[in-house]
Amino acid sequence: MLKSKIRFGIIGCSSIAERTTIPAIIRAKNATLQTIGSRNIDKAKKFATKFSCRSYGTYDDVLNDRNVDVVYISLPIGLQEELVIKSAKAGKHIICEKSASTSFTDAKKMVKICTNNKVRLLEGFAFRFHPQHKQILKIIDRRSFGRTLTLISKFLIPMKETSQNFRFKKELGGGALNDLGCYIICASRIIFNSNPISVNCRLFQNAKNNVDSYGNILLQFADNQYAFGVFGYGNSFQSNYEIISNNGTIRSKTAYNIKANKKPIINLRTRNKEKTLELIASNQSKLMIEDFCGVLRHEKLPLFAYEKDLLYQAYIMEKSRLSNSKNKIIDIKEI
Repeated sequence: MLKSKIRFGIIGCSSIAERTTIPAIIRAKNATLQTIGSRNIDKAKKFATKFSCRSYGTYDDVLNDRNVDVVYISLPIGLQEELVIKSAKAGKHIICEKSASTSFTDAKKMVKICTNNKVRLLEGFAFRFHPQHKQILKIIDRRSFGRTLTLISKFLIPMKETSQNFRFKKELGGGALNDLGCYIICASRIIFNSNPISVNCRLFQNAKNNVDSYGNILLQFADNQYAFGVFGYGNSFQSNYEIISNNGTIRSKTAYNIKANKKPIINLRTRNKEKTLELIASNQSKLMIEDFCGVLRHEKLPLFAYEKDLLYQAYIMEKSRLSNSKNKIIDIKEI
């Protein structure tokens, strides 16, 4: 059992690490920033200076640091498997940015090696730790809301293609499904508290780079429950979901990447009544870090089964890609 604050090493000086995760580690009550690693030493030094971190170096320097308990990996999706495996063999627990892998085969390999080396692996969907979703699940459980039927979600961002951005490079795991559609899959699994039984996915590729820049997905769950999602680049920003029951609707205005200082808005309609709930602002990345550290220190049970969840997420992503390539509905069975 780890007794003191959990010490983090950073692998990958990404924009999300800089904007969100490193500040969250610094603010977390049970974590501390130990070292920062990059392929570019100058970039590692720049990050270390910005965050008053005394130690920096290469990825190997981070993995060889005996004072590091956990690594946070934030690399292009296609490069993360190798570093997850190296981290596990170095005895480090891991938080890996979503999507953690580009295939179900890779995900199984990652989980197996982590299990063999007795380290925990969390896929970094920070949104699921935000209290607004717990509040929404409480509303769903009320008799007055009725039977949940459908989830409709959009995750669209006004990002334009650039040659430097890994999201537009197929060999690095780019594409809207891996980057944005994955959130809709994850959210639907949370709302219906189960895994889908089939998927129908359509991805629309950019002719220049053979990477999907837009897509839609229809997931069927048991008891005739459905989730429909639209995701992509180059659109006006939308990050929301709406849940429809036979008695009303619930809408999360900013579901996935809500800022730490922004109060979440939930719109609730039941029959002839309409209500707007404004919840307190929360730092979802900080809550993710604190949850993971609490589990490592045996202070609490995990919010969900980390590794099993990662496997199912990767499995459904794989079936979504297959649905697109086959142009048909694909059944999803238990792993």
